[in-house]
Amino acid sequence: MHDRHGSTDAAIPAAWRGVLGEGLAVTLVLALAPSRRPPTPAESGIRLLDAIAMLEDGGRGGRDETPSLELQRLEAKVDLLMQLLTTWMQEQLPAPVSATLSAEGVVLPVGLLETADDRLELYPSTAFAQPLVLGLETVCELDGALGARWCFSDDGLREALGRWVFRMHRRAVARARR
Repeated sequence: MHDRHGSTDAAIPAAWRGVLGEGLAVTLVLALAPSRRPPTPAESGIRLLDAIAMLEDGGRGGRDETPSLELQRLEAKVDLLMQLLTTWMQEQLPAPVSATLSAEGVVLPVGLLETADDRLELYPSTAFAQPLVLGLETVCELDGALGARWCFSDDGLREALGRWVFRMHRRAVARARR
């Protein structure tokens, strides 16, 4: 899968504020596609996003001690297994596209969705080929792009998605400073 390149969107066009909300939004290149799968249950989505955060950020929680040799070996084996699984799954993933996401909605290139589509699967991690399937409210077209607000049955999933957007935004800012 392609590496995500994020950009900070300090100036989201006002026309898209109705879709993205007034909060933080980030533009990423990631695998997205319309979906016929049922939306990811809130608890499963929260666990998925939390697991990705732990995998991508190291999950050490600020501890400075070096893990035991046995734990290092186990982590290396799990890393290898994840690499093999992701390599195998890449052929089944949708092509990466540039999209702007927030905890409230998404803006995508025209042609990715039809206005009748009501679900979108997104792959929030390049190292973990598991989609997050989110419901969409009405898809609208404006200025050569499509946008839709997320349809959540639980605010916990909205908050978890907001934390993920924040992490991606923070990485984009750090990358821009280099």
